[in-house]
Amino acid sequence: MKEESQIEHMRAAIRGDRERAEQARQRSTENVLSLPQTPEAVSEPLAEPLPGPGRGRLRRLLSR
Repeated sequence: MKEESQIEHMRAAIRGDRERAEQARQRSTENVLSLPQTPEAVSEPLAEPLPGPGRGRLRRLLSR
């Protein structure tokens, strides 16, 4: 009888874990859906990377 009681407690704990996980998933989905959709932010051009020390040397060699 004691083992059955432990099993029921374990099942209840697992059910609670599943319910909390489902609620967390729903909150995450709602948070993502509430983010502003800005098409101009997606289409912004990326800044060009700064030339590193190796790029200046390469340009000098190629310009000769």
